[in-house]
Amino acid sequence: MRYGATSEVGKVRKENQDSYLVINKQDLDIIVIADGMGGHQGGNVASSLAVKEIKEYNFNYDSLNDSIKECIELVNQRIYQEGLAKEEYYGMGTTLTMGIIKDRILIIGHIGDSRAYLFRNGNLKQLTADHSYVGELLRNNLISQEEADNHPKKNLLLKALGVKEEIEADLVELELEADDLILLCSDGLTNMLSNDELAKILAEDLDLQKKTDKMALMANEQGGYDNITVLIYCNN
Repeated sequence: MRYGATSEVGKVRKENQDSYLVINKQDLDIIVIADGMGGHQGGNVASSLAVKEIKEYNFNYDSLNDSIKECIELVNQRIYQEGLAKEEYYGMGTTLTMGIIKDRILIIGHIGDSRAYLFRNGNLKQLTADHSYVGELLRNNLISQEEADNHPKKNLLLKALGVKEEIEADLVELELEADDLILLCSDGLTNMLSNDELAKILAEDLDLQKKTDKMALMANEQGGYDNITVLIYCNN
């Protein structure tokens, strides 16, 4: 497993509420990114809890799709119950985009507006759908990409972990090819850099850590309005 990962607070926020995880467990490569939300450090607690629970979960090797769904449901319950138990954490939540790689099969579980991309043969493809108000408008062809980029409600989420007692995650499955790169990132990156800018960096002759560092640096240079977390994975 080869990867690079960077997580930065950005230039505006006072704390980093993003969390990420990269581990090999049960012969599975597991990559996770979570972007927390909620006052009084609730966002940091929610994203950290998500990563902790996934790290401790024992996946069913023979039924990964069902196992990923169950894992996300358990994480949702854990965050939801913690929010009910402590007043200062009430209403906290987090996005979650996770990938599990078994041999060359990648399965992604996703909730929120963090993203997973596939970079293959010079082309960048978004694998996840943004569970956001603006994402819904885009999918229904009600606004243009330019309007979406500047929409006043671009950060309004329709789905997040821990906010409701029950949640249903999106699952995406694909077979990886040689030299494929998987990019997981929080919206602190994608709100600052276009897909063309991301693809250009992914195509450069740099190691994976330098690619992630460059993306985070550019996002900061263009404003750094949110926490920035970038994870690039290659299973070669």
